[in-house]
Amino acid sequence: MGNQHLKRRRKTKGKNAGGKDSANETGEDYYLEDWDVVNDKNKDLNYSVKFGNDLLIKEVKKDPYADYNIIKTLGEGSFGKVELVSHKITGAIRAMKIIEKVNSLIESNDQDVLNEINILKKIDLPSIIKIFEFYVDDKNYYLITEYCSGGELYEFINDYQFTEIKVAYIMYQLFIGLNYCHKMKIIHRDLKPENILLTKNEDLFLRIKICDFGTSQIFKKGEVQKDIVGSLFYMAPEVIKQNYNFKCDLWSCGVIMYILLTNRLPFSGENDDEIISNILNSDYNTLYLKDYSENTKDLLSKLLERDVNKRINAETALEHKFFEEFKAKERFNEIKDPNKISKFINNLKNYKRKSILQETTIAYLVHNCTDLDDVEDANKLFDKIDASGKGKISLDDFYIGLACLVKDENLKQEDFVEIFANLDTDKDNYLGYEDFVRGAIDKNCLLDDKILKFAFQYFDKDNNGEITIEEISIIFKDHLNNKNVNEGLKKILSEVDEDGNGKITYDKFCKLMKNLIM
Repeated sequence: MGNQHLKRRRKTKGKNAGGKDSANETGEDYYLEDWDVVNDKNKDLNYSVKFGNDLLIKEVKKDPYADYNIIKTLGEGSFGKVELVSHKITGAIRAMKIIEKVNSLIESNDQDVLNEINILKKIDLPSIIKIFEFYVDDKNYYLITEYCSGGELYEFINDYQFTEIKVAYIMYQLFIGLNYCHKMKIIHRDLKPENILLTKNEDLFLRIKICDFGTSQIFKKGEVQKDIVGSLFYMAPEVIKQNYNFKCDLWSCGVIMYILLTNRLPFSGENDDEIISNILNSDYNTLYLKDYSENTKDLLSKLLERDVNKRINAETALEHKFFEEFKAKERFNEIKDPNKISKFINNLKNYKRKSILQETTIAYLVHNCTDLDDVEDANKLFDKIDASGKGKISLDDFYIGLACLVKDENLKQEDFVEIFANLDTDKDNYLGYEDFVRGAIDKNCLLDDKILKFAFQYFDKDNNGEITIEEISIIFKDHLNNKNVNEGLKKILSEVDEDGNGKITYDKFCKLMKNLIM
């Protein structure tokens, strides 16, 4: 990387009781809103199932190799390995992250792995790696996640010259991901090019996904972090001082941006002590930036700002003129087929909630079938409506965004309220990506026989070809609003079980799903 190679450095993880506890002394400008304090447009609506990723992402109680074939090993490390696998029914390509429960380096991985699973289950964002399911046996955890065929961003750095436009394209996605995480009270703590995976490469306009949440934390307002966690080259000064908050992630973004622009590290050294000294005291070399725009240099200076009070946050970063200058959002959300937008809007207008089983199936398939063209384009439409880049749409956002796109004078504000309520399945008064996609996509794309068999398997826990009340209970019992849980479970079954024999065969299931297009 220029005259200095960018070496992979091990994570440093330790604890120290020192440091100050004052949130103000970490420079916390607390901009995060509480997503649970919002409008109450849906408060009087009665729903029997609480939707959320806990319903869709579960531990599977069987051997993972009963569901997946190994294609090849993608990588191995001190804590386990990652396999490229294909699903035996759908053929979907996934990554299987295998983490040893106990190894020679640490006594137990349980807490870190469960922490990563729980954090990933909270996230609904295309620019962050998605977890589908996980398995556990006596020796290992098996996390099934998206496979990103482009590899790590790290692997591109030495071989390609990133222009400002292409850097803006990457940084826009990175800030979208961080803004969402920070609003969810999640701090990553180990952002670096190795933890940014590539899904598509369109003339070096790279679509990314943030990964490796193993050292991430849920934080509270005013809370100060003290653990030294991360990779030294990307570590913020306040992390070294063991007195930091979520803004350490923004410093790491500054280091990544500098590397992409210059192919050099902003703070390097011959050993750890020299690197630490440079991070704490030295200025980065601006000579390598002399040919870049003032907006580029300004954003970088606001990220690599040692005073945490003055350092920019992700929400403000997204509003920076750097992204306007290089039209990052417009380029990222371009839908090549203009007819798709009107089709999506029409689907949203006509979306009706039917049976709970049907609705759960749609949710499960949208979560798992991320590579469908309709899903990718619906995500782009969501981004167009999400003007502030929160990763969630309020009713006001929804109304304003769609009103600008809809050419229907007969569609009134109350119609938008009804559409919004139909889509808001978890009743938090916001639409996440998957809420929105469920309503927008053409449901025909979900009716392929392989896809339906895959969905049926989600409910048919014992693989005997029938869904029973016991299997319905396993999935829904912790997600019912009904006071009488048994009655709620019977209702879910009865919506599909027309002959009343207490079982749902695959044929009944297919009939239910094909009602989607009638």
